[in-house]
Amino acid sequence: MYQSRVFCLKLQLHFGGDIHEISVPAYDGAEPTVEDLMNVIEHDFRVPRALQNLVFHGQELHRQPDAVLSCFGIKNLGIIRLVGRMAPADKIQQINSQYNMNSCQQSNMIATFNTTEQTLPSYYYEQLRSIGTQYDPPPPPTPNKDQPPSTPDKTELSQRSNDEEQTATSNIEQS
Repeated sequence: MYQSRVFCLKLQLHFGGDIHEISVPAYDGAEPTVEDLMNVIEHDFRVPRALQNLVFHGQELHRQPDAVLSCFGIKNLGIIRLVGRMAPADKIQQINSQYNMNSCQQSNMIATFNTTEQTLPSYYYEQLRSIGTQYDPPPPPTPNKDQPPSTPDKTELSQRSNDEEQTATSNIEQS
């Protein structure tokens, strides 16, 4: 039983300001060609072959699609530049339908992601003591006992005023 062997040539593709690592397959020991490279770019990046301008060390590869990559001096992890322009919308839809991909279609939905931390009123931070000779930061400041008491609420105020009135009334009656 015969099994085909597939080897891949890894290349760095500079495209759109980004660097992408791509693998160009070589089937049955044959060297990968420029056409194989163009097929990989069309499949992975959705750039039609007609709009691909491939450059390696100043040499334009796309003009010779049947040439093997090694004849240009391209080796493993070689840098290829893809100089291209965006395809028209109808061409993008045609490529997406060819590969059964709808990744370029945009929807008007806005995704909202909530986490449990967003719903908590505040975060709880517990400071653990260090072990051994590590530096222990000073403890957080405690409330100052010389400070005036907090502002009383309305029920406390009304209770105080009633108590004060009763005290004042009883003092007047005693005199």
